[in-house]
Amino acid sequence: MALRRGRKGNLGLEVMPLIELALPTPDGQRMLSDRHAETVTAISDALRASLDNISRLQGWQTQYAFEAVVVALGAVRLIKTEDSGLFYFDDEDGELQPPDFRIVLNDGTHLLVEVKNVAPTGTGLEAKVRAKDMASTQAYAQATGGRLLYALFWSRMSMWTLVDPSVFSLAGSQQRLSFVDAIKVNEMHLLGDGMLATEPPLTFSVIMDRDKERVMERLADGETRELTIGGVELLSAGRVITDPDEQKLAWFLMLHGDWSQTEKPRFDEQGRLVRVDYISAPETPDEDAARQIEEQGFAFFGTLSRLYTLRFLEATTTEDGDIRALREEPEPALLAQLIPDDYWERPGHVLRIWRFRLYPAGTAPVGTPSGAGSTVAPMPMPSPSD
Repeated sequence: MALRRGRKGNLGLEVMPLIELALPTPDGQRMLSDRHAETVTAISDALRASLDNISRLQGWQTQYAFEAVVVALGAVRLIKTEDSGLFYFDDEDGELQPPDFRIVLNDGTHLLVEVKNVAPTGTGLEAKVRAKDMASTQAYAQATGGRLLYALFWSRMSMWTLVDPSVFSLAGSQQRLSFVDAIKVNEMHLLGDGMLATEPPLTFSVIMDRDKERVMERLADGETRELTIGGVELLSAGRVITDPDEQKLAWFLMLHGDWSQTEKPRFDEQGRLVRVDYISAPETPDEDAARQIEEQGFAFFGTLSRLYTLRFLEATTTEDGDIRALREEPEPALLAQLIPDDYWERPGHVLRIWRFRLYPAGTAPVGTPSGAGSTVAPMPMPSPSD
C-alpha cells in the first residue's frame, strides 16, 4: 500500500473559515452575504502582507517541503496538518500550541512535528526556539497523545534533522541547538530516511551519428560541421546501464545529487567529435579523500531527504532564488520506488548502490553497530562479473 492524498480540497469550502478571521464580529443587522467586498478587501490585504514577507514565505515553503519529503519517503501510515482550525482547551496548566504536523508511523506511534527553517547567521549554525513556544507545544503533545519532535531544515546545507526537544539547551528565553549536536541525535530514520552511495562516476553520454555528419562551411582555419545525435547512454563507473529502473535511479542521482558536474567532449584520431560526456563525480579536495573513495569502492550522495528537498526547491524556486510556489504535489513513495527493498536481491546489476540508515547512539536496532552516527547498510550489489 502507498500513501495517497486524503482530501483534494475545494477553494469554495476552504475559504469559508477565512471569513471568521476577516470579519470576526457581526455588523448590526447586515447580512453576511452583503459584506462580500469587505471580506475580499480584508483577505486581500492579509495575503499581500504575507506575500511581501519573505521570512513567512520561506517558512511555509519549508513546511511544505517537509511534508513532501515524508510523502516521498513513503514509510509512514499518515501525515496530517495539525495546526489548522479552531480548538478550545482547559488553560489551567498553561498555554497549548499545536505543532505543524501529526504523523502516524507504521507501528501506530504518533509523532507531532514542528518544522523550523534554520537560516545561516554570522554566529554559526544554530537552531533557536522560544522557550515558551516549546513549552506550550510540549503541553499540546502531552494533552493529545503524541511524541513531539522538531524537524529542522538547515538551509545552508539543505539538510534535515529530526530531534527531540530534550536535546535543546536553555539560554535565557530561548532553547538552542547547534548543527553538530543536531546531527548526532538525528532521528530522520523514523521517517524512512537514509544515505545513498555508489561507485563514481555517473556519466550521461550524448553519442554522435557519424554517418549523418556533414560539412556545412569550409573556412581558412577549419570548417563548420553539422552533427546529428545518434543516441545517449548512462554509465556507472564506465559500465553502460541498460536496466530501466537503474537508469531512472542514476538519472535522479545525477539531477539532484551534489556531485560536481563536468562536460568532456571525445574526439577520434581525425579530430571529429564522437561523443560528449557529462560526468558527475564527488569532489576530492585532496589525495587522501580520493584514496578513501577508491579503497571503499563508493562515494556518498547524501540523504534521501536532502536529494528530494533539492528536487522540491528546484520546482518551487526560480534560478535567482525567488519563491514561485509554496508547494509541489509530492509523488507518494517516490524514493522508496527508486530503490525498492528487493533491489539488492536482483542479479546482474550495473548500478551498485549502498544505503545506510543512521541512528543516534543507543537507538539502533538489536544487532547493529552502536555509537553516535552508527550506520546500518544492506550488502552492496555484486559486480557485473559475479
